[in-house]
Amino acid sequence: MLGVKVIKEDGFHMDLDDYLSAALYLATELARLAVNSVIAGDYSRPLRISSFVGQLSNAFRLLNLKNDSLRKRFDALKYDVKKVEEVVYDLSIRGLKSPNT
Repeated sequence: MLGVKVIKEDGFHMDLDDYLSAALYLATELARLAVNSVIAGDYSRPLRISSFVGQLSNAFRLLNLKNDSLRKRFDALKYDVKKVEEVVYDLSIRGLKSPNT
């Protein structure tokens, strides 16, 4: 789909560590987007972001990360999950989240 090759010499190649780091940085940016979405009046986007970031966190828990930059980024992911969950909680407290979502 993306045209990413396993072997560098075959074409576009991305190391696994780089891909996983990018996914972790994506979670940080999505946490910021959740907050900004509420400010802009979009109350459904944080719910979708919460679902995705939670699934991403569950997937990273399956990995055996050593003490390196990926492990540090994974630790930051836990705070990102908490941040998004707090946004969703605030929406539910204020009655801005529909009960069926």
